[in-house]
Parts: sequence; structure tokens; C-alpha cells
Amino acid sequence: MTCGLRVLLRIRISPGHEAEFEKLWAEHAETVRGFPDNHGQQLLRTRGRPGDYTVLTDWTDEPSFRAFEHSPQQQAYLTRLWAIRAGGEMQLLDVVRGLSPATTSEA
Repeated sequence: MTCGLRVLLRIRISPGHEAEFEKLWAEHAETVRGFPDNHGQQLLRTRGRPGDYTVLTDWTDEPSFRAFEHSPQQQAYLTRLWAIRAGGEMQLLDVVRGLSPATTSEA
């Protein structure tokens, strides 16, 4: 299966909880990897703004993402996250086209 949906999640973490969040995310990321329709994920931190993060995850499609979102594993994670979260927003993005990096012979 190919990735048809990218989820962009911006999260603001309460001051002083950044290390706790990064550890929590890393632990949960291993769980997310186990979902067959997950095609990768990244945790990004905004430079100069320690509590501002972006999470990117790729999914086969929206139904597979929604199934994950309602899973007991995700609900348990969210319960812990909400205790240290100061705000955020989520966007669902349709993957229109992807391009791999050029190989040495193509560059």
C-alpha cells in the first residue's frame, strides 16, 4: 500500500515539560509503527521555540488513520499528552505527488 494521507499535528507543550513530551512521543512512536497502515512519522521542534512541535505521520488513507486515532493505544497516549499540552491543531493532507531525492547518477 502507498501513503495517501499525511497528518500534520502542531503541538504546544507547557513550559518545563518538553523533555517529558519528547520521551512520551518516542515511546508511543514505537506503538504507532506497529499499525500496518502507518508509513512513517517524524517529530520536529521549531527552532528558538522549545515548546513548539510538529508531528508528521503518513497513513494509507483516512479510514486507517481514524481507526488508529480511536484505538485504545492512542487514547491512552492522548490522556498523558493532554496533561502537558498547552494547545495545538491538526490538519489532514492528501498526498498529491511525492518525489524521492536524486541519486548520485541523476544529480
